Amino acid sequence: MSSDNATADPAVEAMVPALEAVLFSAPEPLTVRTLAGVFSGSTPEIIEAALHLLQQRLDTPGRGVRLMPLAGGWQLRTREEYFQFVQGIAKVEREERISPAGIETLSVVAYKQPVTRAEVDAIRGAASAPHLRLLMERGLIRVTGRADVPGAPFNYGTTKQFLKHFGLQSTKDLPDPKELAKLLAEQGRARTSDLA
Repeated sequence: MSSDNATADPAVEAMVPALEAVLFSAPEPLTVRTLAGVFSGSTPEIIEAALHLLQQRLDTPGRGVRLMPLAGGWQLRTREEYFQFVQGIAKVEREERISPAGIETLSVVAYKQPVTRAEVDAIRGAASAPHLRLLMERGLIRVTGRADVPGAPFNYGTTKQFLKHFGLQSTKDLPDPKELAKLLAEQGRARTSDLA
């Protein structure tokens, strides 16, 4: 259903404000299936059309929030340019920084999942057990099963919390590793020139 048709459909139009209220109240991304349970008289197609119409309406100048597909669902998020005002009143958990080795470990898991600790160690060239444990404690990775190799070690993969934290709908939205390396190299050059 196109956005032009969505604005003409009275069922979609009627759902948009109620959908906005439900999403505003939800602390986690909501799936179309969950929303279908809330709006029991509506079809998934109408809910999808209403989500896209709401997203389009919020994606206009002067709005403080936007609707984003995240972790298999949809969530209202503060626009980056207004976060400084929100964090003063919001109960934002103090995020402990993840070390560069922890970020490296998380990257390997994200791009190679499912992956064992031994495979992470081999790619990194260093022990990863403490970093895997910390990432699991933070809910960014989880055990996804056991590898079909001698000893049946655990396989690791990312979680919905990982997707939410990094603003991704799925791991398919991760940047291409070659593009990522190019971006990091450009940022490194920019920092070097700022120091000169």
